[in-house]
Amino acid sequence: MKLQHDDDEYSGLSVRMPVIILGASLSIFFILALVLATNSSKKKPHVYTATAPLEESASQTQDGEPVDTLRADDLNFWDMYQYGDETDVIDHPGGDNTSRKDILEQKESDMRKAEEEAAEAAAKAAAENADPATDGKHTMVTHIDGTTEWLPINSSLKLNTYENTQFQSQNGIIGYYVNGRRVTKTGVDISQYTTSIDWTALARQADYVMIRVGARGYDTGNIIADTKFIENVTQAAKAGIPFGVYFSSQAINETEAKEEATYVMTQLAAAQSAVAGLGLSTAQSNNNTSNQNTTTVPQTLQQKLKGMGLETDPAKYGTTTSVKDTSGNTTTTVVDSKGNTTVTVNDAEGKQISKKTVNLDPYGNVTTVTTDADGTEHVVTEKVSEAAVVADPNTNNTGTATTSTTVTTASPQFKLAYPVAIEMHLITNDISRIEGIDKTARTGVLTAFCNLIETGGYNAMVAANKEFLLCQVNPAPLSKYEIWMANEGNLPDYPYLMSMWKYNTRGKLITGLTGDYGVSVGFIDYASR
Repeated sequence: MKLQHDDDEYSGLSVRMPVIILGASLSIFFILALVLATNSSKKKPHVYTATAPLEESASQTQDGEPVDTLRADDLNFWDMYQYGDETDVIDHPGGDNTSRKDILEQKESDMRKAEEEAAEAAAKAAAENADPATDGKHTMVTHIDGTTEWLPINSSLKLNTYENTQFQSQNGIIGYYVNGRRVTKTGVDISQYTTSIDWTALARQADYVMIRVGARGYDTGNIIADTKFIENVTQAAKAGIPFGVYFSSQAINETEAKEEATYVMTQLAAAQSAVAGLGLSTAQSNNNTSNQNTTTVPQTLQQKLKGMGLETDPAKYGTTTSVKDTSGNTTTTVVDSKGNTTVTVNDAEGKQISKKTVNLDPYGNVTTVTTDADGTEHVVTEKVSEAAVVADPNTNNTGTATTSTTVTTASPQFKLAYPVAIEMHLITNDISRIEGIDKTARTGVLTAFCNLIETGGYNAMVAANKEFLLCQVNPAPLSKYEIWMANEGNLPDYPYLMSMWKYNTRGKLITGLTGDYGVSVGFIDYASR
C-alpha cells in the first residue's frame, strides 16, 4: 500500500540537488579567481638562469621567529635552464649582461691557466727533488774549509766537450785519446822550488814547461823574483822544450795587477837576451831561438816602422816641426829621442782637428793612438817581433829599433811558445791579501793583468783551481782568456772550456825532477801555432 508522503520526499530531493551543485561550483570558481588575482598583484617579473641563486624562502620577524615567504611560483624550476644561441644575453642579478659565448670562453681560459700553473708547480717540485749529481746541470765544488756545494752550470758559457771515457793514464801520465792516439800534450810547471831538473830526461817526458817568473807576497804585498827563472828559461831553450811562463799574484787592485804584468814583460825581455846569447840554432830550440849578437837593423824594418808612423831618421830625433797648408790648417810633428812620433793637426783658429801618437816599446809593440776632433781615442797595437830591443852589454846605450845604426836586438825567430799566465789562489791555513777584496775586484785584477799582457803581444792565461774559478771570481768575463784549471784527480771535472788541466802536484811522475812541480794536460798544441 503506497503511503501519502513517500512521493513527496523523493520529489523534493530531485528539485534541490541541481541547486546545491550549482552553488558549490560558483563558490569554487570565485575562490580560485580571488587567489589568482591576489598572486598576480604581488609577483614581480624576473627570469631565472642557471647561474642565478634562488630567492630566500624564509625571513625572520622582529622576535627572530622564521616566517615562511615561499609562494607557489617559487617552486616552479622549469624555466631555470634556458636555451638559445651562444650570443643570448644572460641577465645577472648584479646587472652585468654577458653573452653565453663569453662565459664559456672565460671558463676555458680559467681551465687552461689552472693546468699551466699545475704543470709549473710539478716541474718546480721535480727540479727541487732532482739529484744534482746526475741531472747534468750542476757541478760540485769543494771550498777551502772542506765544505762542498753544488753550483748550477751556466749554459751561456762555452762548455768543454771532452768525454770522460777518453781520458787514459799511462804510468800515471794522463792524456786524452782519440782512436787510440793521444791528442793532448803533457806539461810540467817548475819554479825555484823544483830543486833539481834533469833537462835531458824531462825533454823525453814533457812536451812543454811552464816556468814561474815570480810572485807577490800574500802578506807583505812585495813582488818577489823567482831565483831560477832565467836559468830555467835558458835550460828549456837548450833542451829544445817549448815553454810559457806564469806569475803567482796577490794583487788587490788593477794598479798592482798592471805592475805585475809590467814586471813579467820586463823579465821576459831579460830572458830573450839570455836565450839570444846562447848561440843556439833554430833546430836546437823548439822556441825558435837563434844566436843574434850585435847586428845592423835591416832597411826593410826601417821602412815598415816608417810606414806605421814612426820616425826612423836619427837626425830628426828630438825635433818639432810645423807646416801650414793652403786651408790654414797647421800640422805639428813632434819626435822624441827614440823616434816615437806625435802628429797634431789644428785648424786656422787653433782648434784641434786630429792627433796621432805612435810609440814603440822595448818588446816590439807599436801602439797607435788616434784622437778625433771630439776627443774620442782609438788604440791599435801591433806586434813587430824583429823590432824588440834589449840592452847591449858592451855599451851604456840601450839602443832603439828605429835607428839605422848598429844595435842589439832579439832574434826575429824568438818565440814564447806557450801563454803568460797569472796564477791566483787562496792560502790554506792562513789569510791572504786577496781575501780582503770581493769576487768582482778579483775579476778586475785578473782582467787588468791579461789585457796588458795581450797588449804586449803575448797570449794571456788565467790559472786557478776549480773552486776559485767558479766561486771566487766571475767566470763569464774571464772566459775570453785561456784557462789553466787545477783539479787533482783522474778527470778534469770542470764544465767550461779550458786550455790546460793540472791534475797532479804531489805525485812523483817525472823522472829526473825533485822538489815541487805540477803535471798538466795541454789541450792545445801552442808550439805548432
